[in-house]
Amino acid sequence: MKKSIQSLICALALSTTVAFAGPGDNAKKPTTFEAVFYKNIAGGVTVNVEKTASNFAMVFVHNDLGDLLASQSIGKRDKKACIKFNLSELRDGAYKVSVVSKGEKMEREFTILTQETVVERVLTFQ
Repeated sequence: MKKSIQSLICALALSTTVAFAGPGDNAKKPTTFEAVFYKNIAGGVTVNVEKTASNFAMVFVHNDLGDLLASQSIGKRDKKACIKFNLSELRDGAYKVSVVSKGEKMEREFTILTQETVVERVLTFQ
């Protein structure tokens, strides 16, 4: 009897956890475009967009307060676009890149952290 009650409690806890979990990778994805976000060598963000429909699209960069920092439009006739944002002048903090087209939106959050460089001193005797 104890085992069945413990199993029931575990099952209830697991189902509650799964029920209230956020959307995963299989959540509703945009149907009019595909987008890939990645960090580039210069320390910025590159966004590759491939559209499946002839719609306008916009790419935005926002800070954690929601202020618009940069934007780039993609024309109706452009099926593919590679957009690079230079983020070297931005302060440390949280930011968001989003792609919007015909009411659909895909966004990714990222954080900028400055790492301290260690100065190495060499001592030589003569």
